[in-house]
Amino acid sequence: MRGDGWPLARFWLSVFLLLLSGCSETDPDVLPPSPLSFEELKQRVSRIRGLPFEHEISLETRPTETIQAVLEKSLGEEYRKENLQQQERVYARLGLLPEATDLAKALLELRLFHQGVYDSRGKTILLPKGPLKTGLIFLGASSVPEDITKQFLLIHALSYILQEQHFRWEEKIRNRNTEDSGLTLRALKKGDAVLVALEHLMGDPKENRQKIVNGVKTLSRLPAQIDRELPHLPELLRQKEGFQFVQGSEFVSWAYFLKGWEGVNALFRHPPLSTEQILHPEKYYLKRDDPVRITPWALIQRLSGKKIMEETLGEFLILTLLSRSLSKGEAMQAAAGWAGDSLLAFQQGEELVLGWVTAWDDREEAGEFYRGFRTALERRHGVPLGPSQTGADTLTTSPSSRRSLLLQIRDNFVFFLDGIPPPRSVEIADDLWNDLETGVESEPFELAKRSRQTRPAGR
Repeated sequence: MRGDGWPLARFWLSVFLLLLSGCSETDPDVLPPSPLSFEELKQRVSRIRGLPFEHEISLETRPTETIQAVLEKSLGEEYRKENLQQQERVYARLGLLPEATDLAKALLELRLFHQGVYDSRGKTILLPKGPLKTGLIFLGASSVPEDITKQFLLIHALSYILQEQHFRWEEKIRNRNTEDSGLTLRALKKGDAVLVALEHLMGDPKENRQKIVNGVKTLSRLPAQIDRELPHLPELLRQKEGFQFVQGSEFVSWAYFLKGWEGVNALFRHPPLSTEQILHPEKYYLKRDDPVRITPWALIQRLSGKKIMEETLGEFLILTLLSRSLSKGEAMQAAAGWAGDSLLAFQQGEELVLGWVTAWDDREEAGEFYRGFRTALERRHGVPLGPSQTGADTLTTSPSSRRSLLLQIRDNFVFFLDGIPPPRSVEIADDLWNDLETGVESEPFELAKRSRQTRPAGR
């Protein structure tokens, strides 16, 4: 942990000031609420959410070394060390992480910074011994009392505990088998907690529901604050944190605006299935657009060796990947229209081979990604991709190139192969389409079926 104070407190202070600033823009009389005792705060959060605590919650102070040990144990239970190491290699090869990233260390520091306040059983909240050192001048506020900072931190922890007690949310996150679906549930988790904090600040939701929804917009400034606080962590982790708070809150605010906390609870019973739906709430609430499930049987059969990863990246991680080589506008245009993807990684002797099939809403959207990803690959690797002998829609690096890459478009699908030189790479690409299995994952949601109201005003 860094030596310049308790970073989690400083982070929550920045979130608090962002939300307070947003509320003040819509209501200049909004002031920080008077601090409540822990018992009063529990009752307040339970009343806001309309959910009782199923068992007693205790608040304890522990040395930071103890909190770190709890987080290390939790991280070890959630991720096997071998799995993290494989993810490091694959994501570095793809371009999502820098080479030689220690992902376990980075994740631990991020959790110390941001999530080290409640145990996985949902019965205890842990705070560090000693004063919470805020020490942050932000958004024109010279200081916020420590008790207010602590109260805001506890609101989020209590919200997470209610999620765990009523919806077994941490278990559901662990059981999601792709990066995209897990990140989707984490965004729902964070968005819910932000809305609880906003209602706590604003008071009566009957009078202030629209102001609470408007207050979510102020979080758009949070990613820049995360970058300033954690510049040494991989950009991927910083981007994911910003996504969970900003887009997660935006997504939850739709359900809150339409049906209040009843609508938010419905989200936890029938959650979104992809980061695409978090990024584009209308694809969940108005016209449901569920992801395509892709199984490339021919690719699995042709790529011999040990399979070390089978993953779905999703629209947000694709956007993050493209943003490393393209402008923000170019990356957003190339990532829009995502419908599904399947990333496979194989260890063949000393070589790592990646095969990645992406599905898009139509041929035009597939073409946007095909062209954008080609540009990103050429800029990142410094090697050109040119048409193969089989046609202009199949691009490869030359056989003498230091990287063996293939990029192919077929209807509304794009295939990327990294690690096998032509002509074998072209043969594998041709075989891929003969046995490509696709299907749609779907789960009904009552708001999507019953409500056709417009999206929240002020967006």
